[in-house]
Amino acid sequence: MKKLIALLLAVAMLLSFAACGEKNPDPVETTAAEETTIADEAADATTAAEEEVSAEEPASEEATTVEETSAAEEETTAAMPTEEKDIIEYYNTAINKAVDAKVGFNKLRYVDNEKLNAGILLKTFGDVMYKFMGIGAENKYTMDVTKGQWESDLPHQYLRKSTLSDSDVTKATCTADGDEYTIVLNVKGGSSYADKKSKSNNSPIDKCGICVGDGDKSYFDHKTAVVIYDAIDDVLGGAKVSESYDNATVKAVINSTTGNLVSLTVEYNIDVEIDVAGGGNATGSAHVFYKNFKY
Repeated sequence: MKKLIALLLAVAMLLSFAACGEKNPDPVETTAAEETTIADEAADATTAAEEEVSAEEPASEEATTVEETSAAEEETTAAMPTEEKDIIEYYNTAINKAVDAKVGFNKLRYVDNEKLNAGILLKTFGDVMYKFMGIGAENKYTMDVTKGQWESDLPHQYLRKSTLSDSDVTKATCTADGDEYTIVLNVKGGSSYADKKSKSNNSPIDKCGICVGDGDKSYFDHKTAVVIYDAIDDVLGGAKVSESYDNATVKAVINSTTGNLVSLTVEYNIDVEIDVAGGGNATGSAHVFYKNFKY
């Protein structure tokens, strides 16, 4: 047994020496082109993996919120008119939408800061003249209109369609406050005339939607010479009436989401001259308010 083990150990040693004597095989040579190709393929694989991971990763909540906010701000900015022509068109659309909807509203009109410079006849009938002109607190006009009342009542207290153009306005501005746009229009001054033979009216303010027309009507928001003459012609048929206004301002608050009117204010200064029995002159500041619109 000992001899057998010694023999096996001797064989093992011989085999070990043989293995140590062999040279290592030559390493596999790789050309520069092959190395470049391998490197490029590895880089492409890494880039593709990174893009795939990036595409799969959802955008952060903060980034999404910022993008949505920016889009909303751009939409609001684009919706608000900035050019004067667009502002006037936006105003007209809001007024005409209210007319088409036959809205309900509350209306108040009065003329204050009144002054009367008149001859004997007009001084005697000054109160009557003020009434014809709608001047003074005692001639204040109010009206509450319900939605749908337009269908069952004469349209004497309602809005009219607005037909303002940039040729009627000297300045137009629009500002935003929350979900409301405030439009301010400076309307050109105008004048009117009436006597027994002729009548004329050149009043851009009449185009803004307020209640106006011809004839003796206490509910008209702008008392033109034609309206005043028709009120006095039975007694003073020979009178000549001249009327003018200036410093006219129209202010409309409009809901920017719905396009509905929130309020409408029209103000201007008037000057009326009546040429009869020594003549007379009356001036004042007119204020017209429409509010509490119901669509």
